Amino acid sequence: MRYYGVMSEPRYALETAREQRGGLVERRFGPASPTSVRTRRVMRATIYPTVAAFRPTARGINFGRRALGAPSPPLRGTQLERTTLGGVPVEWTRSPRAIDVDPRQRVVLYIHGGGFVICSPATHRNLSSRISQVLSTPLVSVDYRMVPEGSIQTSQADALSAYRGLLDDGIPPEAIIVAGDSAGGNLAAHAVLTAQEQGLPAPAAMILLSPWVDLTTAAGSRQTNAKTESFIGGGVLDRIAKAIVPDAHERAHWRNSPINASPAQLAALPPTLIQVGDAEVLLDDGVEMGRRIGAAGGTVEVQTYEGQGHVVAMWRANPEAKRALREMAAWVREVFPDERDPEAPSDAVIADAVGQPSGPSGATGSLPA
Repeated sequence: MRYYGVMSEPRYALETAREQRGGLVERRFGPASPTSVRTRRVMRATIYPTVAAFRPTARGINFGRRALGAPSPPLRGTQLERTTLGGVPVEWTRSPRAIDVDPRQRVVLYIHGGGFVICSPATHRNLSSRISQVLSTPLVSVDYRMVPEGSIQTSQADALSAYRGLLDDGIPPEAIIVAGDSAGGNLAAHAVLTAQEQGLPAPAAMILLSPWVDLTTAAGSRQTNAKTESFIGGGVLDRIAKAIVPDAHERAHWRNSPINASPAQLAALPPTLIQVGDAEVLLDDGVEMGRRIGAAGGTVEVQTYEGQGHVVAMWRANPEAKRALREMAAWVREVFPDERDPEAPSDAVIADAVGQPSGPSGATGSLPA
């Protein structure tokens, strides 16, 4: 059992099970900490009803963006810069440990979640800066076009263009980690699969946090975890999926549901890390995606956190967020070429990464007013 130092609630978020079958490693962490149980209870009573009532109409999307679109403050000392990459707007995030790291050494291409309709690099600044910090790696977040201004196809095109833009800027593929959460996990997987299809070199690694990679199903954990999910209801996902891809056959195609990529496509994916909470409705998406990659002969690690909801690493008050960040950093060090390995984060770095973020004045850079 791997264990990396002292945590605020050391009896929780420990590795409780591990199984390996070929290139698939499945690991489980638990039990759920009292802090995370309280967090989930509060979210279920406050945020969940708003999200559960969401309808992907123009009015509903505008309301969702107002309700959930506020910027989140990055870690103190983080540098932010708005620019373009491959013709797509992006936001560079350089945490204190990543400020002096050359992106040609290593870089994270991050694609935010939000059901293809809400959120932005700004809403994810706190999470992005913490990932940058523990990986000691610059991160570039894609400000892709969303529905209704665009379509799922334009979102996909922007994510792929940003990846191509890194390559065109001289970033070697072995320096790139493509990552995303929720719908961003879908776009991250799509970008890597499509790059592969177009003959582009694969990135060094892929990280998917609670990925929504199946737009077709309303069964499995969408139903069994409906009462334990604290953020997104399965019904919301079904409504969004049908609105953005009305044709059921098209929803099932791997371009919209990467989980349905062929075994040959999945086998060619770079080493992949998937993190999920076992109380979330997207549990099956992440676990099944990992198992299919493993069955196809790919290399993948699936980490499941007991009693946790959507995007475990996002909820910084929980010991499980600390553990998820630790494991992310340890995994990256294992899969990256030695000469590109990020520095291992200390206990103090992990503690800082889940500590209080800065206020609005804590970030610097050339952000527009």
